[in-house]
Amino acid sequence: MRKVAVIGVGLHRYGKWDNITSYSLAKEAIDGALETAGLEWNQIQSGWCGHTGLGITAGARIFMRYGKTGLSITNVENASASGSYAFRGAYLEVALGEFDIALALGIDKRHKSLFKNPRNPNKFRRPSPIIQKFAQDARKHMEKYGTTVDQLAMVSVKNHYNGSLNPYAQFQEEITIEDVHNAPMMDNPLTILHCTSTSDGAAACILASEDMVKKLGISKPVWISASVSKSEFDPKQDSRDITAVTAREAYKKAGIEPSDLGLVELHDAFTIEEISVSELLGLCPIGEGGKLLEEGATAINGRIPINTSGGLLAMGHPIGPTGIGQVSEVYWQMRGEAGKRQIPNPPKYALTQMIGFGGTCLIHIFSR
Repeated sequence: MRKVAVIGVGLHRYGKWDNITSYSLAKEAIDGALETAGLEWNQIQSGWCGHTGLGITAGARIFMRYGKTGLSITNVENASASGSYAFRGAYLEVALGEFDIALALGIDKRHKSLFKNPRNPNKFRRPSPIIQKFAQDARKHMEKYGTTVDQLAMVSVKNHYNGSLNPYAQFQEEITIEDVHNAPMMDNPLTILHCTSTSDGAAACILASEDMVKKLGISKPVWISASVSKSEFDPKQDSRDITAVTAREAYKKAGIEPSDLGLVELHDAFTIEEISVSELLGLCPIGEGGKLLEEGATAINGRIPINTSGGLLAMGHPIGPTGIGQVSEVYWQMRGEAGKRQIPNPPKYALTQMIGFGGTCLIHIFSR
């Protein structure tokens, strides 16, 4: 397989954009990616569109408004991981030599029927099954490992601080531990501020082969070192967690260890996820994710920064774009272009992890 790099990214700020069309959201993201890469639309050979609620042929309807150039078009739906899998599809096409330049777009508008927004508790009388599931996970983790409600709250505080530094984040205000504790309760111990918010948004990445990177004279490309996808194992026959298994294979493919990572963007739809996923990725021993956070290791200036973008908790979770938004953060951080939230020493290796509702996990590892 050929080496592949990310050479351009673009985003439309996540938020509640009732009066902005899906095409306008996508256009801002695509225009940003094209500008970053220094390309014109007619140079894109393949377009992938990850979305969950825009209907059939969403990618074609968006891309063709840019101009009918004969490019290959593929639509992807895989819940929260839709954008991540669109990115993987684009990566594999270029890596296998079918195309030299591909674009991956994530785009969505809010799902009023499918996802009940945790940040709007008045819209339903009892917690959704998803909230109940993660509240139960939090209680089990607290009982088994001594994780505290303060440590859970620290995830939200950290990520909202990071979001306050990110012009693309839905929530750009800092919060305190007391704010998290005093917010309306969803399902003990999770208050509203332990939960992500669905939103509208778009994110785009342009990928290119190594030869094309050289031909275009791209400076500071961000290379894709591994792309690994797994689904859940049968709990009656196999107790392994898909994130842990996916991570181990990704580390092997990239030729690195967890300790080599300088940045992680992970699925933190609920605060307990950041704590448990950091353990499953091997960033700390199982049961010590809360301690890792409390020690400051996961802060922007810490040993292993996690969710410098603000994560799903503060950046927002528009579903389709979320995974590609993670890649955009990695791109900016590795190039030293993340502004006020820039990691002091741009990471040499970074990882993105995304879970898709229904039991899929996708991990990418990047290098510079």
